[in-house]
This record gives sequence, structure tokens and C-alpha cells, in this order.
Amino acid sequence: MLVLLTMGSLAAPLSLDMYTPAVPGMSAALGATTSEINLTLVGYYLFLAIGLLIFGPLSDKSGRRPVLIGGIVAYLAASVVCALSVNVWMLIVARVAQALGSGAMGAVCTAVVKDAVAADQRERILAVIQIMFVVGPAAAPLIGAGILAIADWRATFWTLAGIAAVELVLTLRFRETLPARKRSTSSIPATLGRLVVVGRNPSFLLFLIVGSAFEIGYMAYVSVGSYIYVDTFGFSPFGFSLFFATGSLMCAVGPAFWVWHARHTTVKRFTTWAIIMSAALGIGIATIGHANAFLFCGLILAFTFFDTAVKPYNVNILLLQQDGDTGSAAALANFGRTFIGALGMCLVVLPFPDFITAVGALMFAGMAIAGIAWVVLLRGGFTLRGATGFDDDSWKE
Repeated sequence: MLVLLTMGSLAAPLSLDMYTPAVPGMSAALGATTSEINLTLVGYYLFLAIGLLIFGPLSDKSGRRPVLIGGIVAYLAASVVCALSVNVWMLIVARVAQALGSGAMGAVCTAVVKDAVAADQRERILAVIQIMFVVGPAAAPLIGAGILAIADWRATFWTLAGIAAVELVLTLRFRETLPARKRSTSSIPATLGRLVVVGRNPSFLLFLIVGSAFEIGYMAYVSVGSYIYVDTFGFSPFGFSLFFATGSLMCAVGPAFWVWHARHTTVKRFTTWAIIMSAALGIGIATIGHANAFLFCGLILAFTFFDTAVKPYNVNILLLQQDGDTGSAAALANFGRTFIGALGMCLVVLPFPDFITAVGALMFAGMAIAGIAWVVLLRGGFTLRGATGFDDDSWKE
């Protein structure tokens, strides 16, 4: 099950990271502008969020297995169309379909964790999954650069289609984790309406905003990182892939640190400091990140650490806020981060002085939003199930 959940979670980051080394050169290949090529990233991430939102509740009604298989089939077919695209608009549409399939996979994988794993072990399992699949995003840009050395960008999508085919074979052996007696018997509109019920829980909504706000700056960086390293700092696509892979490896350090350090701190204390430090890092990137690529990368690494350390317990605590509606809770948890990440990818192309300033400013803005939601959660007298430190004032120290 861990292998299956890891591969399902890999679809989204691989689909973003593997072809980023080719992004600067795709404009000429397809006769498209930079903004149009950026839509293949932004469109993917936006519809990934929509897929996460829709297919989580649907899996509460029809079961996890059919939604997972359907998502993989859609992803595989869309990857083939991406590889065969003759213009940028065909590629954008295919990327939308690819994103919806990836969203179905991601929503189901998160719900399965709650279905099949005891409550006191979920946080560790979520962290372990994140550590296990971090190798994929770290290696993805290197693989993409290697593909570019011997083929063109189309080969990247053929590779993604091959990975999906392997996952489809594995998924056919997946045993359903949601028994028929526990499935929703409501109509599809009513089932989707459970999203509103979950979202009206103030503790769930506020803590979702806190965790999701990290994605504004991080996905802005993912969107324009290739331009920063290649066009601003003058590195080759392979050089960019090395920087990007280093940042991706930090995605394993954050969760590992939390698993080890959770016994020595509280959710309240760590979240507070993560927001403060990440806001400071955003200011640092905007002001001194232009100095050289290594300083810029170091600041990004520090921000990535806090982002990924918060993620495992954020998702686990969100799932604990609901006794039922697991698919809806998982869908909203994933949707929040993904939608806000897509927002960051859109905002980064606004007329900032340059992409480095834009990334730093958006990181700070995201942390300002997280800080406001966090203060409201702390001062509003809300109960946050599973969050250590909410029964004392030690976070103030």
C-alpha cells in the first residue's frame, strides 16, 4: 500500500518537475509566447486543484478503487496527447485532462491513509510517504534534462505515460479500503455538498489556510525557477536541474525533522516559528536573493524546510477534524494547498521588477495570510483536535 500511495502522490510533482528544464525552450518549438507556455504549468496546477476537490467526495460514494483507476487511465491518455501536441493550445487542453486525472489519484491516496491507518500512526505514515516520494521530484528535473540531451520535450510526456501504465498495473491489485456499508448513499450533488459541511468547520478552515499559504511563494518559485537559474543567473538547463533537485531533496528533511522533533515541541510552537521564519526568508529573497544563485538557492532551501515540515501534521490534523466525510476532508485539504499554489503561479507573472523579487514578495504575502489565520485560530477559542500545545500557553515563550 505504501508503494501504491507513494506512486499516486508522485503524479502531480513529476508532471510539474520533469519538464521544467524544457520550459524556456518550448516557446520556439511550439511557436508560443512565454505567457502561453506558462499556462501549461498554471493550467495544470489549477485543474489539479479542481480534480482534488471533485474526486475526493465522489470516492466517498463510489469507493476509492474505481476513482483511482479512472484517474490513472485519464492521466495516461492525456500524457499521450501531450506528447503528440502540435501547438500550445492542444498541449494546454491535454495538460488540463492530465491534471484532473492526477487530482483523482491524489485525493484518493490521502483518503486511503485515513481508511487504512490507525489515527496515532497517520502522521508518521504521511511523513514517511513524503520522504519516500521526494526522490522522484528531486530526480525529475535531472531526468528531464537527461531526456533533453538525447531527445526533445515530447519524450518527457512519453516517459510520464509509461510511469502511469506501470501504476495502472499495480492499481489493478489494489483492494478497496472503503467498505460499501460506509459509503455515502446520497446523490452526487448531495455528496459534493459535503464539501460545504466540512468547509464550514472554522477550525478546519483556519488551519487549512495556515498550511496552504506556504504554497503561494513555493509554487511561484516552481513556476519561474527555470527562468531565474537559466536567464538570470546564466546556468544551463542541466545546471538548473541540479539546483532544483537540491531543493526537492529538502522536501525529505522537513518531514523527517518533524517526526524526530515532534516529541520535543508542540504544533502550536512549531507552527508559530515556521510562519515567522518563513516570512523573514521571503524578505531575504526579495532583498538579497539577487546576489548569486547559491545564496538564492540557500534561502529557498530554508523556506522549503519549513513548508514541508508543516505539511504532514497539517494534513493529519485536518483529517482529524471530521469524524466522517473523509473523502471531502482529504479533497479540501489537498485543494487548499493546490489552489493557493496555482494562485501563486499566476501572481508571479505580474509586473514585479523581476522574478526573484516576485518570489520573495509572494512568500512574505503568503506568510502574512498564514499569520492572520493562525492568530484568529489561537485567539478565537477554537478547538483543534490532535494539535499539541492548545491546552497551554507555552508557544508564547
